[in-house]
Amino acid sequence: MKLSICLFILLLAAGEVILDMEISVLTHFVVNLVKTTHAVLFICSLKDFDELTLALMERNQFVSVVHFNQSYSLSSLLTRENHARTSILVNARCSGTTELLFEASENRLFNKTYQWFFWGVDIEVETLFPYKLKYVGPNAQITYVNKTDNGYAYWDIHSKGRHLKSRLEINLIATLTNDTLNIACDIFHLQSIDFRGQFNGITLRGASVIDKEDIISNEQIESILSRPTKDAGVAAFIKYHYELLGLLRDRFNFTVNFRNSRGWAGRLGNSTFRLGLLGIIMRNEADIAASGAFNRINRFAEFDIIHQSWKFETAFLYRYTADLDTHGKSGNFLSPFSDRVWSFSLLTLAAFSIIWILFEIIDSKFLHRGNNSQKQEGSSQKIEDELNAKKGKPCIKTTCIERILQTFGACCQQGLDPNPQDRSVRFLVMTLFLFSLVMYNYYTSSVVGGLLSSSDQGPATVDEITDSPLKISFEDIGYYKVLFRESQNRSITRLIEKKLSSLRSTNELPIFSHIEEAVPYLKNGGFAFHCEVVDAYPVIAEYFDANEICDLREVSGLMEVEIMNWILHKNSQYTEIFRTAMCNAQEKGFVERILRRRQIKKPACQSLYTVYPVSLAGVLPAFVTLICGILFSLLLLGMEKLYAYLGLEKLWRF
Repeated sequence: MKLSICLFILLLAAGEVILDMEISVLTHFVVNLVKTTHAVLFICSLKDFDELTLALMERNQFVSVVHFNQSYSLSSLLTRENHARTSILVNARCSGTTELLFEASENRLFNKTYQWFFWGVDIEVETLFPYKLKYVGPNAQITYVNKTDNGYAYWDIHSKGRHLKSRLEINLIATLTNDTLNIACDIFHLQSIDFRGQFNGITLRGASVIDKEDIISNEQIESILSRPTKDAGVAAFIKYHYELLGLLRDRFNFTVNFRNSRGWAGRLGNSTFRLGLLGIIMRNEADIAASGAFNRINRFAEFDIIHQSWKFETAFLYRYTADLDTHGKSGNFLSPFSDRVWSFSLLTLAAFSIIWILFEIIDSKFLHRGNNSQKQEGSSQKIEDELNAKKGKPCIKTTCIERILQTFGACCQQGLDPNPQDRSVRFLVMTLFLFSLVMYNYYTSSVVGGLLSSSDQGPATVDEITDSPLKISFEDIGYYKVLFRESQNRSITRLIEKKLSSLRSTNELPIFSHIEEAVPYLKNGGFAFHCEVVDAYPVIAEYFDANEICDLREVSGLMEVEIMNWILHKNSQYTEIFRTAMCNAQEKGFVERILRRRQIKKPACQSLYTVYPVSLAGVLPAFVTLICGILFSLLLLGMEKLYAYLGLEKLWRF
């Protein structure tokens, strides 16, 4: 009996010692190694609850306790409300540990936010973290403790991708002997990109977009993407992100086995099943993509962004020619003034002519100076004035038509001959010249300014491109076909109806073509090509001369100009490490170097000036005015002949 009691007491004492040692193991990890302030405790014993919780709270820890026998949800426990670093302490002797690990893996919780700690491990680590537990990657922060001959040992666990059959990498952090912590290596160094930046040649799953048939092997994809020149069916940002991927491959020492997709996005019928590159990434069928993606609000919940630097910019490119007028007004002599100004000016001149004639009649009737008039005018006019004076008729010095002609000549700044003698008429004529001077300055300034400002010549918006005589084509690449199929924009609908619906002859460029085929058409004029501008600039610089480059115009607006996202699967195990590496590459200038080589600038206009001939539409109002004047003159000639024939020339004199 006494022996049984002694054994019982010894067991209790041993249990107390073991519990005290476990408390010491946990507190040293939380306080001295990871230095967190929030601890989530997964236990299966009430005794653990009492002792461990009290010990952690005494060390200023905010403690949350979860019992394995109770129902719980990790997605509800580990939320955005947790601290930046949270310790998750798990008693591995409990029966629910395996289910907890798989749930954490499925929810991508082995990441830089949580410090996972497993104690009481009495099995092999490979058994605790099998290959089926796929989400134990380079971003995992997992520590487990095992018992040694003279104490305990802390081990750091991670892999480069368990889904790729990569082995677990186990490194000693520290040992605990007689409640004394001996740190072998700083835990944050072991969990850093510097320590985990060697992937040892592992092959990651890759994806890219090449819009060509029969591209199925990794060798074909690598061969196309590695070429520095433009390839049909490959967007410029594809090759740019492939070069960025080369930076990551050199930094971490891994290879990529690519699979090809013909497009970027789309959905299967009316379902939510994504197609294209985005579908591959969303379903975690690829670890990294040699491509960017457009910014869309609904994509932030499905993808992680590791880098942004490529400016996606597309535009219509065309060469300006004389028949492509800016709003149809270049060279039009009526365009400096609006229709209301022209109408008001004509009414003003007509009123001026009538007032001038009235002044002449008044002066001839009441203020007639016969002697002065007779000296200045010819003898025939003198006899006529005397006869009119005898008859009591007013002396009109010139005819109405002559006064109208003189008004028109003064308005055109052609002078006035003979000069009027009356002071009132002189003042009236001086006012006319002043009006002509002001209007002439406004008119010439507008004309000269319009001719000098050649940069705004030609269509400047998508709607103007649609209304212009330009033939248009697009680069043969997938996102245009998606745009035409899915867009509800009115401008795009008009463009399709007016420019893309009609059949084209064999000597015309098809709707979808390649840049090398389109540049000769651009050079000849009358044609617009829509593509990513950085792809077209090198070919244009090769084929266009200096004057033709100055004629090159760009019209954007069909697709948005935006910075593209380099994306990974949401909560990918490579997000943190790749994002950090890309930040370092950008700070050191590697990204800018690739951008300068890939984002080629528009060829500079080296011609001093360019003379653009005035189109027929611009001078057509002048010819219309001339023809109308000739027809009106012929009408007057016919009327004069008719009056002479009927003997009515004495009743009215023109």
